[in-house]
Amino acid sequence: MRKILFFLTAIAFFSSSGCTKDHLINDKNYRKTIEYAFAERYQLASGRNGQLFPVFDRKLNTPQVEALKFLFAFMPLSDLADYNGEFFLDNINTALLTRKEAPWGDIIPEEIFLHYVLPCRVNNETLDSFRIIFRNEIFERIKGLDMGNAALEINHWCHEKVAYQPSDIRTSGPVSTILSARGRCGEESTFTVSALRTAGIPARQVYTPRWAHTDDNHAWVEVWVDGKWHYMGACEPEPVLDRGWFTEPARRAMLIHTKSFGAWYGNENEINRYRNYSVINNLANYALTERIYVKVIDDQELPVKDAIVEYQLYNYAEFYPLAAISADENGISSFETGLGDLLIWARKGDSFNYRKISVAETDTLVLTLQNPAKGTRNEDLDLNVPPVLPAFEVPSQELLEKNEKRLKSENDLRQTYIDSWMKREDAEAFARQINTDPVLTGEILARSMGNYKDIVSFLRHTQEKNRELALSLLNVISEKDLRDVKEPVLADNIANVRNPFNINVTDELFVNYVLNPRVSNEVLIGFREYLLNALSEKLKTGAVKDPRLITGFINESVRISEEENYYKTPLSPIGVNELKVSDSKSRAIYFVAICRSLGIPSRLEPGSNV
Repeated sequence: MRKILFFLTAIAFFSSSGCTKDHLINDKNYRKTIEYAFAERYQLASGRNGQLFPVFDRKLNTPQVEALKFLFAFMPLSDLADYNGEFFLDNINTALLTRKEAPWGDIIPEEIFLHYVLPCRVNNETLDSFRIIFRNEIFERIKGLDMGNAALEINHWCHEKVAYQPSDIRTSGPVSTILSARGRCGEESTFTVSALRTAGIPARQVYTPRWAHTDDNHAWVEVWVDGKWHYMGACEPEPVLDRGWFTEPARRAMLIHTKSFGAWYGNENEINRYRNYSVINNLANYALTERIYVKVIDDQELPVKDAIVEYQLYNYAEFYPLAAISADENGISSFETGLGDLLIWARKGDSFNYRKISVAETDTLVLTLQNPAKGTRNEDLDLNVPPVLPAFEVPSQELLEKNEKRLKSENDLRQTYIDSWMKREDAEAFARQINTDPVLTGEILARSMGNYKDIVSFLRHTQEKNRELALSLLNVISEKDLRDVKEPVLADNIANVRNPFNINVTDELFVNYVLNPRVSNEVLIGFREYLLNALSEKLKTGAVKDPRLITGFINESVRISEEENYYKTPLSPIGVNELKVSDSKSRAIYFVAICRSLGIPSRLEPGSNV
């Protein structure tokens, strides 16, 4: 009863905040859904109430309140843990202003705006204030254009800033992507979606988790123009919408999908619907598709409710589950996919069964779950990919040549920016000024790319006696860290590093597993001073002798909730400590961060995610 009373109190309190007659969300049932979800999040995030919810004490109008509650109700744990209420208010104020001022603001349906313009998160990137910083520049660029041409022009703007280069799995925020002028397809598409949303144009990142015809995957952008979703390659401008180098591969895909932020509110083809988001199947926008049905029964020919049916595609020498869809009360699971071959795997408990199918020849597959005896089994499978279709008509040669000329000009603009970065000879001259190794300093500053100013400032402000340690720190973090880490983060790690075991500070053990602030793919922050102040003296003193005390402390103080952190972006160690709720990987990172803050060499188990 206490929990119900709390929810009702929270709903009553926050529903009464600063209301006017103008609603952002007009569907009363959907507003009610958001109110309950928001109340649950208020309780879940009680450890950070001081940073998140005081924003509602401001004099807010109804659209501001409703926008904030929508974001708070459905955002992943990483956002609740690592950002404050003012950050989200600043971002939604920019989105609401853009909706009011953009020529197309009035024609965007409520559900499209909520899911594909308002959120500042696109996927698993580090959030930043991109839409605030670049709003005026982007609006100036598209002045006088209609919605479709504005989308194309924004992609040209993105190409001026960023080109493709592979990198590690941590996704840079849009501002950092601009700083380094490069990114993998996931970063390019995150950046381009952010730019489109900054202009009030609905956009989303879509991706094929695996191609059907080759071992690879790809991400790109869909943009909503005048009532219809179109696509384009991120930072790869074409003269028209619905064209990219991946057009023909996409026509042979078996799945193209996107995550839709927030509780379900729309009429698209969802694969799975969860509390905080839905997975949308976009494949019919690209390829010929069929919906296949799988009926799961037991050995008595009775339907098996809640059996998990995996639709598996052969790629990278494994059967990869494109989707896992539970069977309903009739034992039926269904999936819309392309016209290739799949392995269908059904399971519940210890029972399972599977069969290879050709989608074009299959309507309903019946699988009887069995509990086979242990042993080995060989089976030959002949697998086919979707057929090659007649190619689409291409734009005119005149349009292609005009676009090619623009691309070259944009490449030159980007290169001019890259040429402005610190030169190697200047870096080595700087090293001699501060008495550090010129070769190593030069290499580090070259790898920092557009972030060289923060690295130079950090080295300059580090005491001379600690500069060798500072170089060790800079040399051990990842190349992407060098491209976006800020001076205060680096300074914290030098000023507050501990070494109770008197390990040689040049020793690999110390550099990699004490000094190094990078644990996995979490956002890199300065956590040492914070944790040293936040942890009790008893724990800090005892843990150096017995690190198991840290495990006991964490198990008692941090609750695990895997499904709440659905973008799989790790919480920072500070975020875990404040929120007191975490996914298992973030909690493991938190453990390592505490150990390293206390000078205890620590790492995640090699080959493990936790």
